[in-house]
Amino acid sequence: MTTSKEQQFPVDQFIAFAGDAAELISFNRSVGQLYGALYILDKPMSLKELAMACKMSKGNASIHLRILEEWGAVQGTSRPGTREDYYTANADLSQLMVQRLRKGLTKRLQFAQSKLQVIKEHLRNSEDSDDRENDNRRKKIEQLESLLKRAESLLAIFQKLPKLQEMFGLGFSKSEEENGA
Repeated sequence: MTTSKEQQFPVDQFIAFAGDAAELISFNRSVGQLYGALYILDKPMSLKELAMACKMSKGNASIHLRILEEWGAVQGTSRPGTREDYYTANADLSQLMVQRLRKGLTKRLQFAQSKLQVIKEHLRNSEDSDDRENDNRRKKIEQLESLLKRAESLLAIFQKLPKLQEMFGLGFSKSEEENGA
């Protein structure tokens, strides 16, 4: 005989899974757990409720909820008669993933380009190597610059992905999920 407790959805396991999944893609575990709790429970939750559900301190939950808010992954709202904020998840996972990947790739490409410019400038001003060595290094740096330009081109295509998804009906919007599509 199964009890009602055995038939309940394993929310704790899902929250743990969300934390593990976040770490797999180099996000903070707490960020994943908080988003996972809001996503699966699909109801407005207070900071205290979220901290309890995710088995973390309110301070930790607060810090990571701010990050999720900055990303547009969660939204905080207030309720009349209470000073607490209540949070809900943005359930459009396709849009969130594309947005986070785009921002991460853009940041990394900009970092690589700025570092490469410093190295290139140093090479231009370098007099401690013979010309043949410097020519070889310049060629390698030009190859890296070419690779970064191709990566930027791919990023431009990637930025159009949400439009392509919409055009071809890829991904799910919240209304499609609710209708069982």
